[in-house]
Amino acid sequence: MSHIHVIAHTHWDQEWYFTLQDSNILASRNFADVIDTLERYADYTCYHFDGQTAVVEDFLAVNPQYADRLKLLVKNKRLYIGPWYTQTDTFNVHGESIIRNLKYGILSARKLGHAMMVGYLPDTFGHNSQLPTLLRGCNLDNIVFWRGIDHDTQVAQSQFIWRAPSGSQVIACAMLFGYGAAKNIQPDDAHLQEKIFPMVNLIRQRAGLHDLLLPCGGDQVNIDPLLPEILQTVSERSPTGDRFQISSLEAFVDTLRQQADGFTCWQGELKSPRYTRIHKTIGSVRYDIKKKNYDIEQFLLGKLEPTIALARHHDIHVNLQWVDRIWKNLLRNHAHDSIGGCNSDATNRDILHRLEQTEQLSHSLWNLVIKELAIASSQENDLFVVTPGATPWSGVVNATLYTSTPSLELCAGEQTLSFSIIEQTELSGGRVIQVTPQGEKEVELPPYYRSQVAIDTQELPALGYINIAVREGTHTVSTLRPYAENHIENDHYRLSLDDGTLTLRDKRTGRTLSDLLTFEDCADAGDSYDFSPLQGDIPQKFNHFTLLACEKSQHVERLTLGITLNLPYSLSQRATQECPVQVVCELRQGEAHLFIDARLENNVCDHRLRLLINSDIHTQESIASQPFGIIHRPIADAPANWQQNYREKPVDIETSEGIIAIAENDNALVINSLGMKEYQILQNTTSQVALTLFKSTGVLGRDDLAWRPGRASGINNTVVYTPEAQLHKPLIFNLTLTLSERADHLTLRRLEERALRQPFSWQNQKLNTLDNRLERFTLNFTPRSLPETFSLLTLPEPLMLSALPHAQTINGTILRIFNAGEHPVELPPLLQEMPQINYLEEPVKHCREIAPFATCDFLFSLPERDAKV
Repeated sequence: MSHIHVIAHTHWDQEWYFTLQDSNILASRNFADVIDTLERYADYTCYHFDGQTAVVEDFLAVNPQYADRLKLLVKNKRLYIGPWYTQTDTFNVHGESIIRNLKYGILSARKLGHAMMVGYLPDTFGHNSQLPTLLRGCNLDNIVFWRGIDHDTQVAQSQFIWRAPSGSQVIACAMLFGYGAAKNIQPDDAHLQEKIFPMVNLIRQRAGLHDLLLPCGGDQVNIDPLLPEILQTVSERSPTGDRFQISSLEAFVDTLRQQADGFTCWQGELKSPRYTRIHKTIGSVRYDIKKKNYDIEQFLLGKLEPTIALARHHDIHVNLQWVDRIWKNLLRNHAHDSIGGCNSDATNRDILHRLEQTEQLSHSLWNLVIKELAIASSQENDLFVVTPGATPWSGVVNATLYTSTPSLELCAGEQTLSFSIIEQTELSGGRVIQVTPQGEKEVELPPYYRSQVAIDTQELPALGYINIAVREGTHTVSTLRPYAENHIENDHYRLSLDDGTLTLRDKRTGRTLSDLLTFEDCADAGDSYDFSPLQGDIPQKFNHFTLLACEKSQHVERLTLGITLNLPYSLSQRATQECPVQVVCELRQGEAHLFIDARLENNVCDHRLRLLINSDIHTQESIASQPFGIIHRPIADAPANWQQNYREKPVDIETSEGIIAIAENDNALVINSLGMKEYQILQNTTSQVALTLFKSTGVLGRDDLAWRPGRASGINNTVVYTPEAQLHKPLIFNLTLTLSERADHLTLRRLEERALRQPFSWQNQKLNTLDNRLERFTLNFTPRSLPETFSLLTLPEPLMLSALPHAQTINGTILRIFNAGEHPVELPPLLQEMPQINYLEEPVKHCREIAPFATCDFLFSLPERDAKV
């Protein structure tokens, strides 16, 4: 006899083949029915709103009359909401976004009475290896999930201890038959004998426990008022005497805690398509939203939040409600279907529009905050430069300057700075209207100059700022000029175009990579969920580049290349069409990165385009970043009989948070993929990194794919056409490439920080008011005098800064750091003096050291005036 915890719920996708607007209209009815039913039937003890609060916020925004009733049900634990804001994807969004998703979800749910403290992810397409770290940081000691487990190779039982690389552990429970196991359960004998009782027996065998979990719900289902009565009948007819009762996920997890000492422990990611589809190649569909989301994440983490932290430290008021709104807007796009891109065109337009609005809000708020901060510390025409990283910066800084003359001089204090003008444009000053006794008069303003410059800087203050004086120059300055050459170089590399192919040589070690870049294109007979090859199709490779320009200055050198891809138009029309691509390769003085920028306008259908990056390495594993850590994955083709054991082909196409590396002995190739998520390591003469730029497709789902047999994913009885997923639009791809001796975690994070956390700037000038939209408005700032140079703090390696969010429940700024080293690190004295908190801003026991791959949060206290914000 077993106790069957029946979890009554609705799985609420906010958008999919339908839009958010469709979802909200339906929720207004369904959620009202849930509230009415729970109030009417005392024996309907509890119900679950799918573990996310965004849908509840939407419901209450239109139906405020239900607020008090809903809060009472939540407080009494009859209605469960949270802990997520939206049901997040764990591979295609940043780790900080996952933390914010949990934090906003839990805090929002608590305001409504109670947050369900169960890490419930019923439908997410796999789970990264550091998820236990993120859950523990929000005081969650468990996860209930469905997709990604393989009981043959990972753990035999459905419940186990899942350990992250950081050492954090959670109790994990895999739902054997998913969240819809007992959907629409009925008391008739045929249904019970043929489905429910055999299913429970299999769950019992896999669990080996007295308490078993049986989800009773499905996609957008309504509540069944008869469920308590039905379960009483099911219990009476159970051949093994099982008791079927409505229960909660919290109650079930309590039973697991009592038995956890006997659970098997396992460490690693959950990304196997053994029993369920996890859509291993979903990382490259709808590249437009993935790139936009990535850019916004990086702007928030690398620009907006550091600027706000510096401003608040200097007692500058910031409207933090806008920051919360920006993050919530972004998180609404992070549900597994949304950011995955497996959605209708109408839905994707909604997502893209939300992302664009979020981007505009974040840029406008940044403009406002940095302007007030800069004006308080700089003179007119000064360039205010912020270093967002927690270590001093030396190297080339890119900036835009506006001056009344074309000649420039830059000074930091008494030191004259060396710089190059990359591009300079004379701009019209326009006309202004002056009111005179004779009437209005148009006055022509003098022209001015926009200059893109590359400045050689030394020891910029860590997590701080400096002011650079911009003056009229009197001597010759280096400019980026065309050269009749086929190569560029800096003190690290020499990149040359020889007979149409690129060769990269490391000037320090002599390492040489020939045929460095190749574009590979093939047909994609899959859908929005999965890539699938077209039978008989042979991938085409293009590696013959044409030199368009070679430009050099003292600080920057560039090669601009062209290449034409001749691609079949579609799956049915194999006649080729030209697709021109422009590639810009840039080397900067003192920088170990080769910066690569590729641009094209896609004009063909149903294909996948990858950039192959050659190496001098032979390896059997890849290295990629995950939140606060790295993961080593084997390079292995799927077994020949994979169809017998897997729901989709377990191909070794993988996902990265941004870092991709391969290594052998003292050689490593390191890529920072600035927006592309998907890669594969190919084994030719040497190992090649195949970075997927994008895939295009015209349907949401197809039946019987070569790599995914059976029904179409998603809605499988209707063909949903998605012509906009063909991505017929201009596309931009950015990455950096580095030849390194090592690929350990600290080396990879150092290189990532150099690529992502470069200093940024704002000039205190009045010539141009268009680059930042808020510049045209007159603002009255509180007069204050701040130091010209400032540093908030410096972190010693291997400690790295992850984020500087504002605290939401207490007064202050949160400093989140992680250990990128291989051994525990003792906290420096400055951090030992700060209060320690978890991700939810709750006090925690003060630790003296941080384990590898682990994080620690500290609280910067702020002036009391800001406590009211």
